[in-house]
Amino acid sequence: MSYYYRGNLAMEVEQKQSTYKTTKTKRTLKTKPSIPAMEKLLYLFVVLVLVLGVGFVGTRYVQISQYNHEIQKAKMEIANAQETNASLQLKIEEMSSRSRIEAVAAELGMQQQNEAVHVVGSEKPNKKTEAKKSN
Repeated sequence: MSYYYRGNLAMEVEQKQSTYKTTKTKRTLKTKPSIPAMEKLLYLFVVLVLVLGVGFVGTRYVQISQYNHEIQKAKMEIANAQETNASLQLKIEEMSSRSRIEAVAAELGMQQQNEAVHVVGSEKPNKKTEAKKSN
């Protein structure tokens, strides 16, 4: 009837004697020290160098992209200028053709003097080209 003794402060509760000895030992916990200040500064310096390096590379990439855009724009301007030059060259050839010059001269009332005319160009073949054609 041990359950009557429980909770009664007047009665001494029987305690089992244990064969094991319990000893209390004080446990000391060693905490690991935090990172030293010099090592923290080293890490900060490395991160700073990496950020600066990535920033520099990014800046250079932007500059290269701008230069590439300017090159493409210049190429388009060159192509447009070449087309304009080709059309102007065609107009020059049309205006300087012999038949056109003779027609304008006839309209203005000019007369051709065969003694004063010297033809320079590919329209009048010379003796060497005539010899090659006849062979």
